[in-house]
Amino acid sequence: MKVGGPVKYLVYPADETNLLKTMRILRAEGIKYRFVGNGTNVIVHDKGFNGAIIRIVKIRCMQYERNQKGAVVKVSGGASLKGFIKDSAMRGLAGLEKLYWIPGTVGGGIKMNAGSFGASISDVLEGVTVMNDKGNITTLDKKALTFNYRSSPVKNTECVINAVFQLKTKDREKILEDMEYVFVERKKRHPMEFPSSGSVFKSVNKEPAWQYVEKAGLRGFRIGDACVSEKHTNFIVNLGHATAHDIKALIDRIKKEVFEKLGVTLEEEVEMWGFNEN
Repeated sequence: MKVGGPVKYLVYPADETNLLKTMRILRAEGIKYRFVGNGTNVIVHDKGFNGAIIRIVKIRCMQYERNQKGAVVKVSGGASLKGFIKDSAMRGLAGLEKLYWIPGTVGGGIKMNAGSFGASISDVLEGVTVMNDKGNITTLDKKALTFNYRSSPVKNTECVINAVFQLKTKDREKILEDMEYVFVERKKRHPMEFPSSGSVFKSVNKEPAWQYVEKAGLRGFRIGDACVSEKHTNFIVNLGHATAHDIKALIDRIKKEVFEKLGVTLEEEVEMWGFNEN
């Protein structure tokens, strides 16, 4: 979204040992922390975050093991989701192509159970390895995990170190064709020409949130340079000089208008950091 203030510490662990050492130091010093993938689904207060942001994008792993269905793939939580999907496609492995062009990391995608075009990342997830706030590492298989619409059992204080997916064999050209369709549709439907955090609100009773924003007459409504997209009314775009305050004010206004006019309560899909502390 290209808004928000500074962070006090930014840490890039090189491996799991680095990560565990980082956690020990932060706990000993009483420093607050958050894990961030690409930050594509996060809106941070203009005052920033007085703590540590940890990004595990340097911890790399992408291992393919072929089986009768296709392949079991172990991939690091900090890996680019888009890059992982593309790499798998080139190997003739399908299952995540409907999520192509979602700009986050694998771990971020799992945390919010990212999805598009009727598919979710949890559909092909077999297991996940997570480190909690005490530095304990746990590996859980799919049976021990409960995923819901845009939510997962992964907590804010936990880090997805790696995940295992079962992908299926499919003609490479057909997979690439499906990915191209997804990209073209995204470009057509979504305001990719402006900074945004993707869909702002969750669906309500399986009805897309944009319909309610549209019915409330808020297409193109703006506060400062924060604007309800003309192309897709579940997107708030930054027209150039929006602040986090503008975006939060616009989100609150949308929720108020939709509730008063339609009796529908919208819930944010984006994460809002620091607004309850300032």
